[in-house]
Amino acid sequence: MKKFTAIVMFCFAVIMLAACNKTQQKTENESEPYIRSQKASYERQIMYSVFVPFMYEGRFTAYYSLAEKISGPDAKGYYVAEFTNGPKQGETIKTQDIILKTRKAEASDLRKGMAVLVNHWDPKKQDSNARVDMWRKGVVYNLEEIGDNLVMLEFPADRNDFMATKETYSLQNIRLIVEPSIKDPRNFLD
Repeated sequence: MKKFTAIVMFCFAVIMLAACNKTQQKTENESEPYIRSQKASYERQIMYSVFVPFMYEGRFTAYYSLAEKISGPDAKGYYVAEFTNGPKQGETIKTQDIILKTRKAEASDLRKGMAVLVNHWDPKKQDSNARVDMWRKGVVYNLEEIGDNLVMLEFPADRNDFMATKETYSLQNIRLIVEPSIKDPRNFLD
């Protein structure tokens, strides 16, 4: 009986080693490709795009969409860009009003009075890709709910608008404007 048990255990060990070896060869030869999430893909698209206004160009209240910079700036400071999505997808525009570089906002980056870019559609839904093409500039107004990832922004129409519209947005929908430097239009003392 001992001899039979030893033979069964030996056979079992050989079968297990063969199965492990075959599994290892399969994973080395047929490794699954890396699949980027939809959120990561959109963040990458934003990193390599610029924001160009499709409505109210040249004003603080302009609505922006993603575009690819074709050329610029020329001698007068104009850029040429082509919209990559949004309501004017495929159209080319020549403008001075362009946001060249942004980055995802973190709670520690924000301070009251800072101009930011916000995804204007579906502010309560953090990963809504149905309407991600409508961005606009806003000013950080209140950070009391930052622990819940909520930030209150205001949207002044001009330098005399001291009773601007205020709305609360998720931190995920806010981007910091890195280049060019943009300030609150009402800040006329500095």
